[in-house]
Amino acid sequence: MNIYLSFILAVATRCVGGRRESTDFNVTITKTVTIYAEKTALANRRDCPVCFNCATQSCGNFGSCGGSVCNCLLGFGGVDCNSPVCGSTNTDNSLRPIRQSGQTCSCDSGFTGLNCNICQKSTACIFTTSSETPLCNVSPTVYKSGSIQCAIEEEILQAIYPDTTIITLDRDKKAGTTLGSLWYAGNQQFSCFMKTCEQFLNNGLYSWSCASLSCACVGNSAFCGGPGTQFDFKGPLAAASGTFLLTCPTNPDGSATGDCTGKFSFLDFLFPDGLPLNTCKFGECSLPADAPSLQEKGVRGLTQSETAGVGVAGVVLAAAVAGLIWSFLSYLKATRQPIPPPKQGVAVSFVNVGYTLRRNRKPIIDGVTGTINPGQVLAIMGPSGAGKSTFLDILAGKSKSGIVTGTVQFDNVPVTPQIQRNLIGFVDQEDTLMPTLTVRETLMFSAQLRLPESISKKEKRARVDSVMATLGLSHVANTRIGGHGKRGISGGEKRRVSIGVELVTSPSVLVLDEPTSGLDSFNALSVIKTLSDLAHIHNKTVIFTIHQPRSDAFTLFDQVLVLAKGSPLYFGPGRSAADVFKRRGAPCPDGYNIADHLLDMASTDKLFDPSSPTTTIISGDELKLEEVEKDSIHRRPSMIEIMENLVVPVEKPKTRQVGFYTQIKVLSGRSLKNLIRTPSLLFAHILIAVVLGAFVGGLYYNSGSDLAGVQNRLGSLIFLLALLGFSGLSAIGSFAVEKQLFLRERGNGFYGPMSYFFTKVLFDLIPLRLIPAVAMGSIAFYLIGFTNGSDHFAKYISMLVFFSAEIGLLCMAFAIAISDIGTATLLGSMIILFKMLFAGFLINQSSIPPALSWIQYLSFFRYSYEAMIVNDLTNMQIHDNVQGSNLTIPASVILSKFGFDLTAYWRNFIVSASLVIALLCINALLVQFKLKETR
Repeated sequence: MNIYLSFILAVATRCVGGRRESTDFNVTITKTVTIYAEKTALANRRDCPVCFNCATQSCGNFGSCGGSVCNCLLGFGGVDCNSPVCGSTNTDNSLRPIRQSGQTCSCDSGFTGLNCNICQKSTACIFTTSSETPLCNVSPTVYKSGSIQCAIEEEILQAIYPDTTIITLDRDKKAGTTLGSLWYAGNQQFSCFMKTCEQFLNNGLYSWSCASLSCACVGNSAFCGGPGTQFDFKGPLAAASGTFLLTCPTNPDGSATGDCTGKFSFLDFLFPDGLPLNTCKFGECSLPADAPSLQEKGVRGLTQSETAGVGVAGVVLAAAVAGLIWSFLSYLKATRQPIPPPKQGVAVSFVNVGYTLRRNRKPIIDGVTGTINPGQVLAIMGPSGAGKSTFLDILAGKSKSGIVTGTVQFDNVPVTPQIQRNLIGFVDQEDTLMPTLTVRETLMFSAQLRLPESISKKEKRARVDSVMATLGLSHVANTRIGGHGKRGISGGEKRRVSIGVELVTSPSVLVLDEPTSGLDSFNALSVIKTLSDLAHIHNKTVIFTIHQPRSDAFTLFDQVLVLAKGSPLYFGPGRSAADVFKRRGAPCPDGYNIADHLLDMASTDKLFDPSSPTTTIISGDELKLEEVEKDSIHRRPSMIEIMENLVVPVEKPKTRQVGFYTQIKVLSGRSLKNLIRTPSLLFAHILIAVVLGAFVGGLYYNSGSDLAGVQNRLGSLIFLLALLGFSGLSAIGSFAVEKQLFLRERGNGFYGPMSYFFTKVLFDLIPLRLIPAVAMGSIAFYLIGFTNGSDHFAKYISMLVFFSAEIGLLCMAFAIAISDIGTATLLGSMIILFKMLFAGFLINQSSIPPALSWIQYLSFFRYSYEAMIVNDLTNMQIHDNVQGSNLTIPASVILSKFGFDLTAYWRNFIVSASLVIALLCINALLVQFKLKETR
């Protein structure tokens, strides 16, 4: 009987405990039959409540199950922990009265809050376990276990749920947990339990951070699909995970200001900046001895990735600063070096020089031998295709793609291409000059970069004036070169300027490729006389190719080398050519130009019949080659020896005479002049940008917050990016114009590739790509009516600048890598178009097939467009009227449906900055290794 009695009493106790109101339950124990009768009657009653067993039914508000009874967290009670409790925290939570349905709590004196967890004054706190006077901690800092209650006055949330919304946070410092509850119209909607929580200061800002969380709806609430539902949070809550961060500004004494921010990571799609928590109340009964000291994490340390990023940036910055300091110190050191002696002419001898193409082993030059002494002019003649320019390139030490055989000697000393370039001034067949500079500025540019830094600027100016006087250019010294549709100096004067560019360096050997090409006979003769005077008066060695000189010009040639199909036909004095050919049975007809006769002989195929005696070289020199070389060496010391005996040894001759600092300074000066003197560059770009900005702004003027306005905002941003993208293609054409000038100047040792690239970025990318982007974007920003504010504007402009830089650098890379402008422009257009496709406007990023989804991460448009969209629309609330019904919806919901990440601005910012740096590195490598003059 005792077993049955215990069972009936346990059942009765649970049933009574399961009711919210008190119930009297009596059992009369008289005999066993009576007990069975009571048990049967109890089982058959319909009004008895169903017994709650937490082993089969979960506890609400993340209470724990102890056997079959729920153990509720602070502030909640009842058999299932879904009922708020009242009273105060002075009473054990399990003994506090439960709030009746539809009513509000009546809190003990000195306490407040929806579940009376917040103390308001220290006198209300009671501690029976300590003699220390308790206090009411009303700061955000948790001593042991504290509670917060805040109103949520978020515009988007209030548009959906206009009644009062409150959040309560009950935090346990020792356990590192938090129970958060959301209340609407006084009723609990859902709760979240957070773990691994800690409190700290972040640059003085109080922070409570939790590493993980889980959430659950409370009953059939308005936020979870119940009556009054406007937006069902049940799905997001069921899948809720991530982190929680509470931040609260404090007064200097540590007390709360009353406002905080709560950021649930799983709600970022709706509230990417977190929920504003207003009029917050803090309260915790504690002891003064429990007050913690908070650790400052804002200045503590960085994550590994942040540390790596800062480290790399620091190394790059330190290297840049060190490089600038080093180059400046090198410049100061160079200015104190002794001035090297003027370069003397050298005897140039070439022995059995040949050249063969690699691809088909076709010989272009074969067995050319000879010598030219200082103070002499050597004219290399021959019909078209005879190999004149190829032979001249070999003498000048130019980089050739084929196989060069034989030796070239200066003063009977074999030389490397570096020494050749150091002693030779090379003038190409085409005049490649900066059209916006004057004659004086062009020559001074060469003098500043190619004369040692120890020579003063005054001395360099004097040398430039001397060269202009020698070349007969003084009268056009301040006239611009001209070109590209702009009038300037004449063709003959341009040719003399090209000669002067090399002459200011006082080279030992002056080598010219077709110096009379494109000139009339008078100007051609004038150039030849100038070259002859340079050789005879200034004791220079002058070598040039010429196609068909007039007779009086031919008499100025000290030595003549005639090439026929790559082989030497004649080498000797020009005055002896007629007699030599006459003795060989090929006399020059009376009254016939000997130069034309030599070309006729070189063009006659029968001369190359193996059985013909005239196939061997016809020499008019009375001396053997060895004797000429010996005589030239014994007349004066070798120029190579002079170079090696300078104060600064020249074991490996410098390809450039000045350091990086001087190169940057001189190149920047020229680029700035070119920018100012070419209105179609800077001013045209800015004017077009202003006009386009006004057009886009007018087209999408004052886009509102309705559905049409949002559509306009989305469209205007992609249109702005498209304008910048396709206008960036102009970088291909503009770079192609000056690419040949760079190749020529780099090949002649004016400056290095990195100094050129630095000034190219400084005076092309910034003024022609970035400044117009800022101008156009700023005008459009205010006319369209994007979300205002200095932070929004700065974020918007930053992404436009990054995007414009990326496009400009991408197009520059095409211009460097692809020689044909049309092909480079076509490829650039196609790539930009495909990158725009994956921006997120023309196709939803989340719906891209997996096999192609990786392409979106290569799109410049994607990062800039997403960042600008998020910056503008994340916190916007869309108001519209659809078929007579007012519609209010957060723009963030639409952006999420479109596949945009509402928290991705700074990620996109970092990715865009990284892309700019990567493209800068790629372009620098292309300039260094791709842009080389190869003949």
